[in-house]
Amino acid sequence: MFLQIDLTFLVTFFIIWVLVFILRRTFFKPMVKIMRDRDAQIQGDRAASEEKTRSYEEGLQEVERTLRAARQAAEKTRIEMEDAALREKSHLVAEASAAAKGEVEKAKAKLQDEIDRLRRELGAHAETMAERIEKRLLN
Repeated sequence: MFLQIDLTFLVTFFIIWVLVFILRRTFFKPMVKIMRDRDAQIQGDRAASEEKTRSYEEGLQEVERTLRAARQAAEKTRIEMEDAALREKSHLVAEASAAAKGEVEKAKAKLQDEIDRLRRELGAHAETMAERIEKRLLN
């Protein structure tokens, strides 16, 4: 028994090729095109996402660098202000100390003048008292 090719086989073969051709044009090609477009869209979105992520990270690093620089500048300013305040405090303490020493010296000089005056008065009264005592003792 040999296989024989009859007309139904050829008709069936022709119909199948026509269906393949029609399906290819109406279904497979648009489907492949949609899938390629979708893949291209996904790749484009992925690249855009990676670019945005990279841009975000760079911006974040820039913000961190700026913050670090601002903190350093603030710390430097704080130290400078503390140093200036300490110098001013030392200057004010030195002025107050000098003024206090001046007042103490004035008070010492005034006290010494008062002591000298009182010694003179005491010396004058001592002679008068000594003369009175002498008169009383001798009389």
